[in-house]
Amino acid sequence: MNTANHTSEYCDIASRLTKDEALRLLKSESLPALMAAANTARRKRHGSQTFFVHSLNINPTNRCENKCDLCAFWREDDAEDAYGVTLEDAREKLQAAAGMALTDLHIVGGLAPEFDLAYHEALFRMTHEILPGILIQGLTAVEIHYLASQAKLSITETLMRLKEAGLGAIPGGGAEIFDDNVRHRICENKISGQQWLDVHREAHAIGLPTNATMLFGHYETAEHLIDHMARLRALQDETGGFQAFIPLPFHPDGTQVELNHGPMAHTIARVVAVARLFLDNVPHIRVLANYVDRKLLQVLTHGGVDDVGGTSVDERIAKAAGADTDQRFCSEEDLAHFIRSSGLKPIRVNSIYERGTTSSPDATLVPKVSLSNQVKSILERVKTGERIHAADAITLHDHAPLHALGEVANQLRKTHNNPKIATFVMDRNLSICNECEIGCRFCAFHVAPGAPGAFTLSTNEIVNQAKDAEGRGATQILLQGGVNPELDLNYFANAFSAIKQATGLWIHSLSPTEIRYLATRHDLSVGTVLERLREAGLDSLPGGGAEILVDRVRQDVSPQKISADDWINVMRTAQKMGMSTTATMVYGLGETTAERVEHLMRIRALQDETRGFLAFIPWSFQPNRTQIEREPATVLDYLRIVALARIILDNVPHLQAGWVTEGPDVAQLALSFGADDFGGVLMEEKVVKATGVGYHLIRDDVIRRIHDAGLTPVQRDTLYHPLN
Repeated sequence: MNTANHTSEYCDIASRLTKDEALRLLKSESLPALMAAANTARRKRHGSQTFFVHSLNINPTNRCENKCDLCAFWREDDAEDAYGVTLEDAREKLQAAAGMALTDLHIVGGLAPEFDLAYHEALFRMTHEILPGILIQGLTAVEIHYLASQAKLSITETLMRLKEAGLGAIPGGGAEIFDDNVRHRICENKISGQQWLDVHREAHAIGLPTNATMLFGHYETAEHLIDHMARLRALQDETGGFQAFIPLPFHPDGTQVELNHGPMAHTIARVVAVARLFLDNVPHIRVLANYVDRKLLQVLTHGGVDDVGGTSVDERIAKAAGADTDQRFCSEEDLAHFIRSSGLKPIRVNSIYERGTTSSPDATLVPKVSLSNQVKSILERVKTGERIHAADAITLHDHAPLHALGEVANQLRKTHNNPKIATFVMDRNLSICNECEIGCRFCAFHVAPGAPGAFTLSTNEIVNQAKDAEGRGATQILLQGGVNPELDLNYFANAFSAIKQATGLWIHSLSPTEIRYLATRHDLSVGTVLERLREAGLDSLPGGGAEILVDRVRQDVSPQKISADDWINVMRTAQKMGMSTTATMVYGLGETTAERVEHLMRIRALQDETRGFLAFIPWSFQPNRTQIEREPATVLDYLRIVALARIILDNVPHLQAGWVTEGPDVAQLALSFGADDFGGVLMEEKVVKATGVGYHLIRDDVIRRIHDAGLTPVQRDTLYHPLN
């Protein structure tokens, strides 16, 4: 970072950011560098400690007089699904929770006359009778202002009564965006931003800790975001009462805001990082697990976030707005495991960061993630254009801070490719059969020949689906399936020929495993098989079946599949015939760092020889429903592999982000860690889906994500020629 008054050892901040500096960082700083700075700031405060709560939600009613456009939760009084929680209803919920060892009760809801100050006082007292020792975090500034007005009391008088009844902390809801124009547009009847701040000031004055939120990703500008945070920082300088800042990505589903999507991963990561750097007086940055994709949340814990919210039992408000319930943590064990898998230490607290008696001391505090002299030397050589070798690559993989690796890879991406664009292709992955006699242990898609559920498409079915794909804008088709003894060379030649006669699609099909199988079956050379298929219409080869190009790993996970040398030789043959190919890597199969690097070095060596690889595509192994019981690789591993691949594969033109396995959020972030291509807008994909991973994107989704990453989307063909 080159911000004035700041040093630049991968983004240490030497002095307090001004509003202008924060705005520049938010708008234009390299994402890896920005996240590195935020991660350093986070670790200086908390080390690897990552906090969470185990909370129950009671949302007393969804009827609300404010009727904000931004809210998907509220209902009209006479709506069929309007509800109210009586004190007896609440008693039942609290009694049912008595054995759950909760840290918090979180109470927020709509504004309705019968849910008045007396109701909440009674609810708080009853809570402490049934769940003694629990922290009640309840009532937003909006609700407190409403209760005070309704009771004809001052804010301080209202807060004192609530505190006496048992209120322990105030959540940050209702802040939205403080700017009056934005606020009026999304919540016309809500209290002003200044009134929100005044309620929190008075809460701090009587010793009630609070949180602060910011709902972003709708009509606000970057300037509005920085102004919002600046007003929070000023109040915190005055009172010191804020415990955490919670940036909330806006979910438009079910709201009356005329937007069809909220903020995307790139924007969320930038906002989170700037918040950690700019709000230097707020102890914690919290991102709620039920508001973002779990994989994105894992990245954010290394980009400024030290608190991931909690279990949020019976949460309704985020759910009403379309938050994905699959991302929610259902138990403390699930949440703690997530934190550990991120390389961090889970710390169970309540919402004012009080720990239970089982909490560990602060033994994990470390100053920052820093560059060793060895890593720094290697990265400096990479930046000058020097090619690294296996030993250096192993060092980078195991010891380089993720963001430092990503920053160098991002710079290389800009020299390898047009720095202003990211490409994508419209394609269809057509699974022609699922019968396979190889039976790889890592594959959840295949069935044995003749097994129940086996299928094989006829030529007519293939052609019909190819025509449908072309009609929907596809330019490329990939036929994939198992090694099926019923499918011979004629089957594929006929299929390719029929596709070419019926469409103008580019046929990018058949992995080296399938090509080698056909050669063996027909007692032909690989070159002869490729020539016959090319004459029938085959245009290029995908890189499937590479997995890890080390025979030790291959013997463990796919002993019947071709060897690493055979895979390389099929690709060499195709490339020397003038056919373009791609290369892949499936990692997370139990390989060592040295074996990952060996895979990349073999790709680079063949590329030096033939120049036939157009792109490299890494995927993480998805273990669900396979014969391999293994912890899946993290998205942090994925971004590291993407960055390392860009550094090692200095002769491969393109690097593709893998949204099919990693999800669209992480794929978007990969565009800042070395990838220049978003891959395909797959109209069909069954192999990865067989593991239970089911991401889906349409063309407009890809375009929006590339735009959000600060790049221009360019549709391409298979050979990376721009089309649109």
